[in-house]
Order: sequence, then C-alpha cells, then structure tokens
Amino acid sequence: MKKILIVSLIFLLTGCGKTESLESPPQEETEPPKANIVLNGDEKISLDYYEDYVEPGFKATNKDGEDVTSEVIVTGNIVKRPGDYTLTYTYQTEEESATASRTVTVEPVKVTENARSVPVLMYHYFYDADTSPYKDANYLSKQEFEEQLKYLRENDYYFPTMQELRDYVDGKIMLPQKSIILTMDDGNDSDYTYAVPLAIQYQVPLTFFVVTSWTDPKADYVSHYRGTGVVTFESHTHDMHKAGCTEGHGGYFMCASKEDGLNDLKTSFDLLGTATALAYPYGDYTDLTKEVVKEAGFSLAFTTEWGQVRPGMDPYALPRVRVSAGNSLSSFISSIS
Repeated sequence: MKKILIVSLIFLLTGCGKTESLESPPQEETEPPKANIVLNGDEKISLDYYEDYVEPGFKATNKDGEDVTSEVIVTGNIVKRPGDYTLTYTYQTEEESATASRTVTVEPVKVTENARSVPVLMYHYFYDADTSPYKDANYLSKQEFEEQLKYLRENDYYFPTMQELRDYVDGKIMLPQKSIILTMDDGNDSDYTYAVPLAIQYQVPLTFFVVTSWTDPKADYVSHYRGTGVVTFESHTHDMHKAGCTEGHGGYFMCASKEDGLNDLKTSFDLLGTATALAYPYGDYTDLTKEVVKEAGFSLAFTTEWGQVRPGMDPYALPRVRVSAGNSLSSFISSIS
C-alpha cells in the first residue's frame, strides 16, 4: 500500500498528470462558403471602334456550390463612341449576393480623310406599326427606325459627340467620312418606349433635346435612361417652346427679352447639368436668340433648316436632316449620303 502511494505521489510531482498536454492545438476559423461570380476572359477588354463586343461569358455559384449562372443580371451598355464602359454582373437573393465587373474600352478612330459634311438627324415621335395606327409624319414606326439603325451599324458609321461636332465645325479636328448624329426633339414618352431600347440593342447613341418644363430631368425613368450611356440630354429651352410670338412659327423664344431668354436657359442648365447644344423651339431663331444662346454658354445650336453640317458654318445656326415617317430605306440612305 505504501509503494502505491509513493508511485502516485511521484507521478503527480513530475507533472505527468497535467491535462493540458492532452488538449488539441487551436483550429483556425474558416469563412463559410459564399456566392461567387467568375468572369471568363479578361477583366479589361480593348476594342477597335468598328469591332463588335462579344461577351466572353461568366459562371456563378451560390453558397452551396450550385450553378446559378442563369440568375445573374448584367447591367451596363457599350456605345459606339470612344471611351471606357463598365459591365456589372450581379447575383442577388434575400440570403446572399455576389458581383463582378468588366471594363470595355472602345478605342478612338484614326482619321485619314475628313468628312465633307455630317448629317444631324432630327426625329420626333415613334410608334409600333404592328399595334398602333399611323398618326402623322412626325411619328416614325419603330420598324423603320430599326431598319435605319441596322443600316448605320452594318455600314460602319461613326457617332461623334456634340463637342466633337463643334471642333469639326471650327476646323480643329477631322471626323471620319461616314459620321452622323441622331437627335430627338421634345423628349416624348414614345422616344423612351420605342427608340431607346433599339438604340441600346444597336449601340447607337442618341441626343435628346428636352423642354425641361415638360420633362423632369430628375425623374426616375429619365435617370434610368441617362444611366444606359446611350442617351445624352441637351436643351430645347426650359419654357420657350410655346406660342407667344407673331414671327416664324410663333415660338415665344423669338420675342423674349434677352434677360428672359438667359433666365430660361439658366433654368434649363440647372436642371440638365449641361449646356453643350440647344435646339431652337420650332427651329426659329434671330440674331438675338443666337446671342442669348452663346452668352448662356452653349457651344452649338440647331435649327430645323434642311442640310448637313460642314466646317466653317455658323455653330449657332446649324441645319439638320428631318426624318419623316413613310420614307423608304433608300430615301433615308440618300438623305444622309
């Protein structure tokens, strides 16, 4: 009995009975699995201006490792205009989310021969010929519009910005031979319903000349279309597109005082945040209206007079090519040649 007691005491004194030596080393914490999106190809892609973007693809998995690629929403648009464009890929549920992004750069065009002239097209309203009756020449069917966009894309047209057009008029830059600008007067709802989706599909930029007393530039639907990168908003005055003058078509801007004109254009600028280009209401203008537009800080102003823009023209009295309903595609091609 004494021997057992002595052995037990020695065992305790030598520390052999410590429980710490039996514990496992601490384990590192691991993050729980989560949703993920993996892009195929490069995160940064560079395109020649006339090269079409082809999506390299992507794959998405949820936290359980299941394929949810079909549930990813891709936002962002690439426009046929030099610059950087961001495509965002998003997977979102109530429980989890994942995002990824890709930058696509459209390279500038190398111009070797200057365009003799640049047609600036003037559209107004649109309708669907399959569901709505013809109204008047100001209403172009979306079917005709799509034919025109398809022609412009298939024939490698270039779509300059308004600032590029001003520099072209001033002789500061050259533009490619086949250059063209598409403008929409008034900002009617039909423009957003029919024209914009087609412009996104064909990557053709549009300039909307809006009357800011008719269209709230801060409205959600306007902000949405601005965010597409396809639509640029310019001024059609704030509240001058109305009767009140006996000259021309009766547009009030023709008879407004310089002070009233400047105040109106300041309001337009405050709402739109831009003062690059303006379309005269009803196309009417005088030396005074040109002075007001210039003093308000605009670089260009457009009439409804028929013609194409050429170097050396008065930048505050530029012509446009009206696009009316019922014209054949061959007539359209002839008008922009």
